[in-house]
Amino acid sequence: MARFRNTTIGLDIGSDSIKFVELKRSGENIILTRMGQKEIPKDIKIDRAKLIEQTINELFLEQKIKNRIVNISATGQSVFLRFVKVLPTKEERLKTTMRFEAQNQIPFSFNEVHWDWSLIDRTQKERQKAVIVAIKKDLIEEQINILTRLRLSVEIIDVAPLCLYNCAFFNEDYDSNQVTGLIDIGLKATNFVIIHKMDLWTRSFPLAGERIKEAGGQGLEELVLELERSIEYYHLQKEVAVPQQEVVTQERKIDQVLLFGGGAVTEGLGALLTKRLNTKVRQIDPFRKLQISKGVLSEVQRETSKPLYAHAIGLGLRGITGCPIEVNFLKQFLLEKRISLEKRLYSALSIVLVLAILGTLAFFIREDYRLKKIKLKKIEELVELYRSYQPRIVKLKEANEALQAKIDTLLDIGQKKGFLLDILNELNLKLSKDIWITDVSSVLTLEKNEPGKLDISGKALSYSAVNSFISSLKSSEYFKEVKPISSSVEVGGTGGEEIVKFSISMEIERPKE
Repeated sequence: MARFRNTTIGLDIGSDSIKFVELKRSGENIILTRMGQKEIPKDIKIDRAKLIEQTINELFLEQKIKNRIVNISATGQSVFLRFVKVLPTKEERLKTTMRFEAQNQIPFSFNEVHWDWSLIDRTQKERQKAVIVAIKKDLIEEQINILTRLRLSVEIIDVAPLCLYNCAFFNEDYDSNQVTGLIDIGLKATNFVIIHKMDLWTRSFPLAGERIKEAGGQGLEELVLELERSIEYYHLQKEVAVPQQEVVTQERKIDQVLLFGGGAVTEGLGALLTKRLNTKVRQIDPFRKLQISKGVLSEVQRETSKPLYAHAIGLGLRGITGCPIEVNFLKQFLLEKRISLEKRLYSALSIVLVLAILGTLAFFIREDYRLKKIKLKKIEELVELYRSYQPRIVKLKEANEALQAKIDTLLDIGQKKGFLLDILNELNLKLSKDIWITDVSSVLTLEKNEPGKLDISGKALSYSAVNSFISSLKSSEYFKEVKPISSSVEVGGTGGEEIVKFSISMEIERPKE
């Protein structure tokens, strides 16, 4: 998979509608080439997954979209999200540290979740802030199954609040020196993100457009109260994190608010937030730093669509340019898939190697047999021709004995080659699914009862797999003096999985009959 693609699709699967954007890179510019929205039918008789599948299919057909790779996100409420601080260190050590932090923070078994992490501020010299995210596997698999049935391939699964942050960061919609609140009001949930410089804080709560539509002004009041509580909690956390002697008393407020989502256009919301939060309030313009292809977006659409497409644009940006926070729930899945493909490739190469050895041996055996027949035939002709010449017969017998000795030597070589095949077969039987061989070299002596030598190199998913393999070799009657020569650990790809490289030396001898 390339680091960035020339074209990406950000697909926002909302509670009441599906929205998408198609972004294309041209030099240093990012172009909005296509966008669209379609409401999900409100049919209680049909399963919601079927309705989503139907809506996405109709939207892609209407827009004549050929690109089948999409980026999607998980909602803030379904995701476990934690911020941690770590000491600056090398990349490989940092991966180990973050895995340890994740095991301590995530309240589920690693077998039950997809998880990932990302640094937020790499500039700090003493302690860096990072975010850890996790989600139950069944929630991810449900979305992937829908898109798989539509022959769509998912490359990135992000987190909704982090998509909004990446979109606002790209468009430079806020002053990083001020405390800025990003409020994404959807149909069923609201995501609230607070940014100050490179610091980040998020919260999601189930009070949004649906409640506002039902309760009107009371719903707006409830929303504002929830936001006020969130701001108070954010400042309390900040004060607790600062040593008592360094605490500076300041007003617990935010300097500016940016509105996202369908609920952002609710009448009276901006004025109420301005009054109650005592701050500047405006809608985000996610198209501000994008070039827009002709006919894609009219001025009227631009104004009405500003808060609606921020989420989709944040997803599209993930596949086409660098973002300050890059998490992907599929990272580990894609890494495991790549390792599986590599194992299948190594297995196929091993089979080809064995077949090549067998074919070579068969060719030499047939050629050896043919030459022997030719030589024996000539000997028989000579014996017949010179039968009457006794002295010459004696000489022919001597020559025949010498030739027979050579034949015996060739047969012995053939037997040793057959023994090498037995060794390779025995080695194959000792392999487990967690280990594979990358190199084999051997030395076989032509002297009887003299042991040969075999060196192998390979890779494994763990040290325990290597130890089990060595124990299995020691139990074989073919291998003696089995000794590990070297081992090391390398990390495959960007997912952080450890792969053990090893080499083993041993003596080989034919079992006693």
